[in-house]
Amino acid sequence: MVHKIGIVTLPGRFNYGNRLQNYATTKLVESLGLKAESFDLVRPKFVARGALIAKRILGLPLPPEDAIGRKRLAAFDRFNSKMRLRTVTRSKVASLKGCCDLFITGSDQVWNLNIVGRKDWWYFLEFADRAQRIALSPSIGLDALDPEQASVVAKGVSGFGRLSVRETRGAELIKECSGRDAAVICDPTLVLSPEEWRAVADDRLTPAEPYVFTYLLGEVGESAVRVLDEVTDHCKLPVIPLSDRQRSKEPDAGPAEFISLIDHAAHVVTDSFHAAVFSSILQTPLTIVRREGGANMFSRLETLAQTLDIEHKIYGSPCFNLSYAGDYEGVPESIERERQKFMGYLEGCLDAQLPGWRDGARA
Repeated sequence: MVHKIGIVTLPGRFNYGNRLQNYATTKLVESLGLKAESFDLVRPKFVARGALIAKRILGLPLPPEDAIGRKRLAAFDRFNSKMRLRTVTRSKVASLKGCCDLFITGSDQVWNLNIVGRKDWWYFLEFADRAQRIALSPSIGLDALDPEQASVVAKGVSGFGRLSVRETRGAELIKECSGRDAAVICDPTLVLSPEEWRAVADDRLTPAEPYVFTYLLGEVGESAVRVLDEVTDHCKLPVIPLSDRQRSKEPDAGPAEFISLIDHAAHVVTDSFHAAVFSSILQTPLTIVRREGGANMFSRLETLAQTLDIEHKIYGSPCFNLSYAGDYEGVPESIERERQKFMGYLEGCLDAQLPGWRDGARA
């Protein structure tokens, strides 16, 4: 019998890192001889439609996908077709417990209460038995928790036998609010090899001529402008910009095109965790800038930079050196260590919570 693992992570057809980490988790589970299916908790269609109409009437912020064009949404759909994805309404959640042997929550910011809101119970897998729950490098995403958030996180993590998180700061926050220790393991995107990522990349939007690629989720601030002026040789190289809201002049790229645009760029300038991850995997010259506007979430990039020893790629850091943007000496070895740690944690959870899974995987 092949065992089935359910994956609970952030949904959507707008965030590149989220879709790529969902794909990576799927492939890693399947590489162990297990089935993987991802679940998205949705409202009934009539409720969702009514809420959308109300937001438009009241002038409230609309879902991110409403700011994205049809061609980009189609590119996301092409990538999503590489995974088993299923939507479920709250009335059907109770039935999930019997359809999967175990459930994984993670990666991405599934424990960021500013993002998940009232769905925290879903991302803490409270619908499943304690013995069915695996926390696989989830991210809190924030650098601090208020008292109410700390209480929610403490209650949520109490439902797991073992804990892991993606950032050092996340582990510190969990220790502060619950007294529990959490292993810090890497994002699943780091665990797949460059060859595995290039196998799913799509170069249909990648120019043949040199270009600089930007993936900036915050405002295009002074730091980014200064770096871009230098890396484009004072605008001699064209810039291909991308964001998760499809601003003007952005290509209709999905996650597969995103990989290719990073892989072939002369330089990547980003405030995004996953753009920095893929630049490091594919060894593309990289400069990281601090995000301007919104909540402070830089701890994710700090952990990544420290783990891979690429602090010199962070603009404004004491050791920043633009001439080393393409220097990845020792990075493949660091990534390999993180891969081993990640897989050791995952297989350890399976051994403890799903005895005999190895026999089923070999069948």
